[in-house]
Amino acid sequence: MTTNKCDLLAKVEQIVLELISSMINHKNLTLKIPRNCRRTFKYRKVVYNRRYSRHRFCLIVYLLTEIHRLQVFGGSCTVRGLYYQDPQTIRSQSYIVAAKLDVCRMLNTSPVYLGIRSAAKGLISGDIKLIMSNGDVMDGNVYCGSIMLPTDYENVERIETNAEMVLIVEKESVFESLLSCNAFSTFGLRFILVTGKGYPDCTTRRIVYRLSVECNLPAYILVDADPFGIEIMLVYQYGSQAMSLFSSGLATPMLRWIGLHPTEIDSISKRAVPLSNYDNKKLIDMLSRSNISVGVRQELCRLQQTQLKAEIESVIDFLSPYYIPTKINRNLYL
Repeated sequence: MTTNKCDLLAKVEQIVLELISSMINHKNLTLKIPRNCRRTFKYRKVVYNRRYSRHRFCLIVYLLTEIHRLQVFGGSCTVRGLYYQDPQTIRSQSYIVAAKLDVCRMLNTSPVYLGIRSAAKGLISGDIKLIMSNGDVMDGNVYCGSIMLPTDYENVERIETNAEMVLIVEKESVFESLLSCNAFSTFGLRFILVTGKGYPDCTTRRIVYRLSVECNLPAYILVDADPFGIEIMLVYQYGSQAMSLFSSGLATPMLRWIGLHPTEIDSISKRAVPLSNYDNKKLIDMLSRSNISVGVRQELCRLQQTQLKAEIESVIDFLSPYYIPTKINRNLYL
C-alpha cells in the first residue's frame, strides 16, 4: 500500500502524463481502475468518450488534481467542501465518495492518505482520553455526554483509558438512550461507549481497532437483528466490501457480537416486522460471502427462514440493567 507522499505524487503525475500522451496521439482518454481483488490484475475502464462514464472520468481527474495540490501544499479538505466548489457539475456528494474509492484503487492507498476527509460522524463516551498530535486532549471523563471523534484519525497520537471493555452500538438513538439511563453505573464494569451512527466511518473503525489492539480491551457490538444491522457488524469486524483492500488497521476481527440475534426475536421482542424485498436481496448477498463465521451464517439463515426482523429499540427497556450485562458475563456472543 502506498503511504509515502512522494510516491503518491509520482503516481498521480504518471496518470496525468499518460492522459496527456493519449490526447496528443488522438487516443481515447481512459482510466484503468483495479478491481477489488488481491490476486488478479483485472481492471474496469472509465472512458471519457463514453457518455455513461464521462461524469465519473471527470470526477476522478478532478480528485487527482485536488490530491496533488494537497500533497504539494499540505492541508486537507472534506468531501462536502469539494462538492460545494461546484455542486452543479458534481451533482451529489455520493459521486465524490465513489470516485474517491476509485482513486484509492488506482493509487493503491487508503483514503486517509489522500488528504480528503469525510465529515466527522462517530461518537464516543466513557473512560477515555484521546491525545492529539497538536497537544489537544479529548477527555471523556470531563464531558457528561458524548464526544465527536476527530475527522482525521491519524492525528490521534495516543489513547489513555482505565476501561475494561468497549461497547459499540449501531445507532445514535441507542447510544443516547444508554447515556440517559446512566448505563455507566449499572453494568458493573468500566467501559467505553461508541457509535458510528449506522455504517461507520474510517475514524470510528480505527478507534475501535486501537482500543482492541493497543489497549487490549474486549470489544462488543449491539446491532439490529436484520441484514443491514448484521452487515454493519461485519464492517467493524472485517472491513467494508468496497474498501476490503484497505482494511488493515480498520477492521477488528476479534469483535464479539452480543446481539440482537435473530434467534432471539421470538423470545424477547414483541415488535418483529417482516423482511422487505431489499432485506432479502441483502441476505442473499451476505450468504454468498466466504468470510463470515458459522455462527453468523446460522443467524442469517434464521432471518431467511422466519422472514422476521427486529430493532434494538424493541428491547431498549432492559438493555442496560439485564440484556447487555448478562450477555457479557455469560459469554453469550458470536
